[in-house]
Amino acid sequence: MTERFRVLHLVTRLERGGSSDCTLWQAMGAARRGCEVTVASGPTGRPTPLLDVARRVPGLGLVPILPLGRAPHPVRDLRALAAIVALLRRTRFDVIHLHTSKAGALGRVAAALTGQTRRVIHQPHGHLFYGYYGRAGTALVLAAERWLARFARLQVTLTDAGTEEHLRHGIGRREQYRTLPSGVDFRGLRDARRRRDACRRRLGFARDDFVIGALCRLEAIKGTGDLVRAFMGLAPSRPRLRLFIAGEGPQRPELLKLIHAGGLQNRATILGGWADPLEILPACDAVVLASRNEGMGRALVEAMVMAIPVVATAVGGVPDLLEEGRAGLLVPPGDPVALAGALARLVDDPGFALALGRTGHARSLSYGAGRMVHSMLRLYREVAA
Repeated sequence: MTERFRVLHLVTRLERGGSSDCTLWQAMGAARRGCEVTVASGPTGRPTPLLDVARRVPGLGLVPILPLGRAPHPVRDLRALAAIVALLRRTRFDVIHLHTSKAGALGRVAAALTGQTRRVIHQPHGHLFYGYYGRAGTALVLAAERWLARFARLQVTLTDAGTEEHLRHGIGRREQYRTLPSGVDFRGLRDARRRRDACRRRLGFARDDFVIGALCRLEAIKGTGDLVRAFMGLAPSRPRLRLFIAGEGPQRPELLKLIHAGGLQNRATILGGWADPLEILPACDAVVLASRNEGMGRALVEAMVMAIPVVATAVGGVPDLLEEGRAGLLVPPGDPVALAGALARLVDDPGFALALGRTGHARSLSYGAGRMVHSMLRLYREVAA
């Protein structure tokens, strides 16, 4: 079905990460179905590799909003707002699709200033309601989101749990909300598991090693310290256990210090840089997401597509994704002991790990990028009508 909508996607940055990839898959999917699509974003130091793919899609244009940045900055934020207002006045969009918190805030104000709030879909890809700021900062975020909710036609969450979290904090009205899970491109993932042995040899793992993997930002909010502590608790009694964490962020020196203090530097790797999931995940026997706050967890879906068993914290929309523990093990956030216990079940019971991986694989089939785009276009028809 060919669509004729003129669509603006506005996102803070197109850096490596789930929200950027989700935004670009949505934009490319709409363009390939006949929409005229513009993606506007702030400067990005380490762009997602998907950006090169998006540049080659007919009907999709990229527009820089140079003052737009992640950190609050009154002067630059006002300049970014002025640039967004100018864009909305220059081009009449049928749908204004806002992504992430910062771009979502400025975009909704710009839509209000130009009288276009009925065209706005706001998709924050998570939230900032806990784990990021102190009490005063969080209160300010909540107050701002309550006020801004009136300037969007629809509020889009990744899971039903995300909707309930927003409503519990008094943000928007229930009739505004729609659930749109983040879609994952299955191409490549389905066949990647066949390269397991080659990936393990390249990364230096033996055939009988049990490899725990994690792909995430190296920040406190992602719980990487909890994962390292859980590994340290298990490693002495399980000599074939290995840990591999790939991601960028400021916590790497602290994590390395922990590992060296435990004498486990030969059994744990903290890559400290971006890594292609197709080059890392096939080598893993289990994948962990230990976040203190998470919208949904795309890395979990990628692992589940490969039938790799997953362990994750019961935060945000993760319980929805894992069907409350039926498609992967759930543990409380900030609890290395519980995390170690869940990992021990997988290490010590290969049959259970295999069955959990198969259940996760079946569950992952609901999270394809094509299905996400189909659902998104249905929202566009609702807004454009």
